[in-house]
Parts: sequence; C-alpha cells; structure tokens
Amino acid sequence: MERKNNYAGVATSVYMHFAVVGAATLFISQYRQVLAQSWHATETQISLVMAMVGLGRIITILFAGAISDKIGRKKALLIALTSDAIFLLGAAFANNIWVAGIAAMFFGATNSFGDTAGYPALADAFPTKTATMNSFVKAAMQVMQMLFPFCVKLISNPRITACILVALILIDVFLTIKTAYAPQAQAQETKSEQETATMQTSSNQPKLAVDGLMIIALGFTLCFTFYIFSLYAPYYGQYVLNEPAANANQLVSWYSIASLVSVFVTSVLVTKVKRLTLIMVYSAITAVGLLFMVLSPSPLAGETGALAVGFFTAGGVWQVGLSVLTSYFPQGHGKITSYYSFAPAMVYFVAPLVAAFVLKANGTSTLMVFWITAIFAITSTILAAILIVRSKNFDIAD
Repeated sequence: MERKNNYAGVATSVYMHFAVVGAATLFISQYRQVLAQSWHATETQISLVMAMVGLGRIITILFAGAISDKIGRKKALLIALTSDAIFLLGAAFANNIWVAGIAAMFFGATNSFGDTAGYPALADAFPTKTATMNSFVKAAMQVMQMLFPFCVKLISNPRITACILVALILIDVFLTIKTAYAPQAQAQETKSEQETATMQTSSNQPKLAVDGLMIIALGFTLCFTFYIFSLYAPYYGQYVLNEPAANANQLVSWYSIASLVSVFVTSVLVTKVKRLTLIMVYSAITAVGLLFMVLSPSPLAGETGALAVGFFTAGGVWQVGLSVLTSYFPQGHGKITSYYSFAPAMVYFVAPLVAAFVLKANGTSTLMVFWITAIFAITSTILAAILIVRSKNFDIAD
C-alpha cells in the first residue's frame, strides 16, 4: 500500500499521457474533411497519411524499449509527449500531405516511446498490481475517445483542438518532470551471468524463444482482431446488412461502449482469475461472436459481434497479455514491451493500407474480412491454451 501511495504521481502522468493519445488517435479521422482540404488530399491519401503512423511506430518500436531501459522511464515518456505535440501541431497546421505524413510518423514514435515508458513505469511502481494498472491505461484512452467526438462537434477548427491538446501535454510534461518515478526493475539483473543463464535454461522457467514468442504472437492476434473490427464494422452494417451509413456506424458505438465497460470488469477479474485463462476464455467468446456474424448475418448478429469484440478483446485483454510477458521476463521491461508492441505496430501500418483499397467494399469481401478476423480470434484461443499447458511446469504464476 505504501508503494502505491508513493507512486500515485507516476500513474497520473502515465494515464494523462495515454488519455491524450486516445484523442490524438482519432484526430485525423474526426477532422478528416477539414484536413483533406488543408492538405489538398484525396480520401486515399488521407488513409496513406494514417498508415504513416504505423510506419513511424515500426521504425522506432524496436529501439524505443532499449532507450527506455537505458535513460529511464521518465525521459522516455518525455520523448513520447514531445513527439505527440509535434504530431498534433504538424497535422493541424500542415498544408500538404508530405508535412502531414512526417507529422504522422512522429505519432508512431509517440506510441513506441509511450508504450515502452508507460507500461514499464507502472510495472516498476506497482509490481503486484501490474495487470490491473495496465488495464486502466485502456480506460484512460477509451474515455477520451468517447468524449473526443463531442469535442469535435463543439470545435470545428482542428488547429484550436490541437492547441488545447498540446496544452494538456505541457501540463503532463511538468507533472512528469516533478514526479519521482520508481526504480527500474533491475534487482534480478545483479545476479551473476551464470545464475541468469541457469535460470533461463532451467526447465521450470519460461523461455523467451518459446513462451515469449507465443505471447508476442498472442499480442498480434488480439490486436488484429479488435483493430480490424473497428475499421470494418461500418462496412458490415452498410454492405452486408444493407443499412444506411449512419445506422451502420452504430456498430462501432456498441463496440466502444462494451470496450469501456470491459476495462473495469477485466481489471477486477484479472485479480481473481489466472491471466492466461482469462485471455483464452475472452478469445473464445470473441470467436463465437464473429462466427455468428459471418454464418448468420443479421442486425442481431452484428450487434452481438460488436459487443463480443468490444468487451472480450478491445477492453484491456491485450494489456493483460503484456503483464504476463513482463512477469515471465522481469528484466528489461522496456525492451520486452517493445517486442510485444512490434507486432501490433505492423497491424497499424498494414490495416489503413488495406482500408484504402476497400473504400468500394461489397458484402462478399466484407464477410471475408470478418472470416479472417474470426480465424485470428480462434488462433488467440489456441495460443492461450498452449501457454496455459506450458505454465503448469513453471515456478511462477501465469
């Protein structure tokens, strides 16, 4: 309890960062029409600019973790905050897609340094409640993403909104500088190389090349499932169910509400249920919901699928997977987090590119997208099941 009280400022600075990231994630899409005019861009070019976020993340994610471990969580988070400000101002004030694309790459860096600083900072400060604290990261982002569209309706000028968000970033910069961060989890690194090697090769310890790789793959499949769903849910309503575009967008609303509710439910369940078991059950239910959508298309199936994916995959289970990985391999949280975040970085890069070519979608191709998404959800279930079986031989909890 003492440690939690001492590091409340760490949680505040990290959650505030992710809240702004939640708004920044929607910045281009919410101001799409205004920005397209400012950038002199077409719809396809807007999607390509959004893909640059993923490219920026891919470029920076693998070394961001090592930098976070080297210079500390606080300095790495300050890099993330600075990159976020550059993105918002660059995107808002750009007058062509080249400047906008470069600014978008800075937001990719924000994601890389934010993940490899924020999550490890929470793990360092709250080692016994890492899964719960990580789940609240999703809550901070989700709350802001639910509020941001209303802000856009009130403020039609993206430059004003960008300046407001940058003001919040400056407040967080000040808070971060003033906050005492927890010492990095390096106590185990003082062991001799021989002890460390023995621990890594022992049969009752998880192996990075096997268990670590499977957890990273699990992070990819989980992210693919909810991210692709969020992109293509409106297409399901419009082209499969033949609903007007306005009604088709309601599937995303069901998805977002379920995701927000799940954050708080999952943060409680993760303290009572084994984490890998939770991931396996969540993934299985998600797969059932997606199969319902493709095998029996209907408004009910669409709403059921949206609730299933929102609650059981988009509501913080990805962060639960990360907590398993960092508990399995406690040394170098920043580097481990960067490994876990690399696969989703690939998803964020590829998905907008795919979206750029699906602007003229039809029912058949849309159902194919959801078939693929269902397969990924099933893959998540299988990976979690294998990890559960392997975890029975380990000396540490899953």
